[in-house]
Amino acid sequence: MTPQNSPRVVKLPKQRLRNLAAILLKLHPLHSSPLRPPTDCSSPIKVVCISDTHNTQPVLPPGDILIHAGDLTENGSFDEIQAQLTWLSSQPHRHKVYVAGNHDVLLDEGFLEKYPERKYGQTQTMHHLNWGNVHYLRDSSVTFDFPSAKLNGENISGFKSRNLTIYGSPWTPQYGISAFQHPREQDNWTSRIPADSDIVVTHGPPRLHLDTRDFHHAGCPFLAQEIARVRPRIIVFGHIHASYGREDIVLNSVRWAYEEILNDWAGWEAMCRMGFGILLARIRAIFTTKEKMIKAEKITAFVNAAVVGGIENQLQNQPITVEL
Repeated sequence: MTPQNSPRVVKLPKQRLRNLAAILLKLHPLHSSPLRPPTDCSSPIKVVCISDTHNTQPVLPPGDILIHAGDLTENGSFDEIQAQLTWLSSQPHRHKVYVAGNHDVLLDEGFLEKYPERKYGQTQTMHHLNWGNVHYLRDSSVTFDFPSAKLNGENISGFKSRNLTIYGSPWTPQYGISAFQHPREQDNWTSRIPADSDIVVTHGPPRLHLDTRDFHHAGCPFLAQEIARVRPRIIVFGHIHASYGREDIVLNSVRWAYEEILNDWAGWEAMCRMGFGILLARIRAIFTTKEKMIKAEKITAFVNAAVVGGIENQLQNQPITVEL
């Protein structure tokens, strides 16, 4: 008989399956410890990532590309956005990319038609903004070229011509009343991101990746599925301030089977796929080093670059730099 004062244990549906999947994942050589992807050359491209500045202007480290993943402002008025764009444009980084967030309401004209009070009495629209040298991406891409460096007409050893394609989109699942949102059950992502994207910038996180808010995962599962298909070098986002950070993950079949289980999209069949993939990886590890296995894989850096936190959105976190 259970003592009256003993704590009650509540088993959630499929909790056992999820727990076993988490244990099994750690048996994979590339999912058992943190990874850092190797850079392509001796002079890597430095990508500086920020998000959720909310009218603040943090000190930024040097780099080649500056990415802002949304919530540039607090209220999204014309004056706020213009001031922040002027600040972004003044930064020394060669290329600058910005994707809107749910607070940047001026940029969502459909939202303002429905909620005209969010114009704050201002008559200027997004078409009056001076963007300077900032590339604004809304379900679109931009490609930056990085020519090889030369000294006296000769290529410097370790330098080569490179280019990076960046795709950006502002949409997040519905949470309150704000801009660029869609119903949570709506698949807004399948086949949307071009397969050749090196970097993906979204305002919100993919589910299960730096997306924990109030003890639950607030990210979008459909975005996670699309990122697993494209497997970009970097995905930059923010939105969930409390989950600031970086994680590097191999988005192979084992990892996706694990995420299917956690999203309740699959069950024991996915567990079997995990086991088979892990067995093959461990056999391979007998004949090669972990370093060679890492170089043979495509590793994705997930970056939650939210720089503010707390109730009043104070500056708390540093920009995150990723080298490619």
